[in-house]
Amino acid sequence: MDYRKDILEKIAFIKAHYDSASYEVKMKEIIFNKCLSNAEITAFERKFSISLPDDYKYFLSEIGNGGFGCGYGLKPLEETVIDFKLEDKPIINLIQPFRYTKEWNEEWVYKIDWDNDEHPTLKQVDNYMDVHHIFGCLQIAHFGHGCTYLLVVSGSEKGHVWFDGRADYSGIFPELVNEQKQTFIQWYLNWLNVEIEYIKKSLTSQASC
Repeated sequence: MDYRKDILEKIAFIKAHYDSASYEVKMKEIIFNKCLSNAEITAFERKFSISLPDDYKYFLSEIGNGGFGCGYGLKPLEETVIDFKLEDKPIINLIQPFRYTKEWNEEWVYKIDWDNDEHPTLKQVDNYMDVHHIFGCLQIAHFGHGCTYLLVVSGSEKGHVWFDGRADYSGIFPELVNEQKQTFIQWYLNWLNVEIEYIKKSLTSQASC
């Protein structure tokens, strides 16, 4: 399916009504990095011995290699393999299958008395934040505060977008719309649709004043 027209039309609407957009959109430019060639995408796949989801490859080659998107925007492909949250910036093992199929968090997160300034041990935090939790995933966008959106590229969840909220101790869980897991394009289009609805409500509110 050709998503390019749909995506560009939605982005054009947001651009045309930028003054009525949400704070999240206003904090960044509506631009994309240069598209990748099929040869560049294939070289990445060979380097990491994986195959990227087709809709994500389409986006990289037809829309842009990162740019306008959720949080601080979509990361360029070459940056998605780096776990920037950790001090040593490890490369994510993409061959290893992603280990989760449903939402996950550590039990101790719910047992700690956060309100009374209780904290996990250093060992607990190190294990919790270890990069192995996101093996088989690309970090496609930084939501903020170290939380990220993941695109699974290995394992049974391949093609689905997940959220890594470990930086806020909220665990790792799939992005859902109407209880359905989302592919990359579905997730991106949903984000655009939510923004468009925000703008339309804002315009209606302005018109009634």
